[in-house]
Amino acid sequence: SGIGKEIALELAKAGAAVAIADLNQDGANAVAEEIKQAGGKAIGVAMDVTNEDAVNSGIDKVAETFGSIDILVSNAGIQIVNPIENYSFADWKKMQAIHVDGAFLTTKAALKHMYKDDRGGVVIYMGSVHSHEASPLKSAYVTAKHGLLGLARVLAKEGAKHNVRSHVVCPGFVRTPLVDKQIPEQAKELGISEDEVVKKVMLGNTV
Repeated sequence: SGIGKEIALELAKAGAAVAIADLNQDGANAVAEEIKQAGGKAIGVAMDVTNEDAVNSGIDKVAETFGSIDILVSNAGIQIVNPIENYSFADWKKMQAIHVDGAFLTTKAALKHMYKDDRGGVVIYMGSVHSHEASPLKSAYVTAKHGLLGLARVLAKEGAKHNVRSHVVCPGFVRTPLVDKQIPEQAKELGISEDEVVKKVMLGNTV
C-alpha cells in the first residue's frame, strides 16, 4: 500500500519485472495482478522482513523467477508513536526490527545475487525527512530512519567493487495509510486537533 505500491506500479510502467513482497500475501498479489492487467510482469511474495529464513527464501524465489535481482527497494515500515518515557521496549524493538533489521536482511539476501559475477545492482532504502530531522513522539522511528543512512553509506563503500550502488530516498509529508493512522494517535497524545497535528507537527515541526 502507499508509497510501496506506487513504486511498484511505476517500475512496472518503466518495463521492470516487479516482485511485491508483503507480510500480507493477498495484498502483494493484488498489486501484482494490477500490474499484469496493465500488461506488466509481476509476482506477489509473502515476506516477514524480520524473519531471516523468510527473507532468504523470498529473495531466492524472486531471483529464480526473474533470473536475477537488479533493484531492491527496502520499503517495509510501521509507525508507533509515544513519548520516550512511555515508549515500551517491546515496541522499540519491533520498530527497529522492521525498519533496520528488515533493511539489513533484505539487503544481505539480495547482494548474494547482485555480487554474482559482479553483475551489480541498486539498493534503494525508503528513508524519511526523519532520516535528518526529529519529531516528537517518534523516537524509535527517527532512530531507525537515521540508521538507514548509515547502512546505505557502508553499502556504497562495500558494494562499489561489485557494481552495486545504494541510495536513500527521504520524502517529507506524504498522506499514506501509515500517516493517516498516526494522525488521530498524535492528536490524542498531544491534546490537539487532527488538523493541528498535520499543520503544526507533521508540516510545521519536521518538513
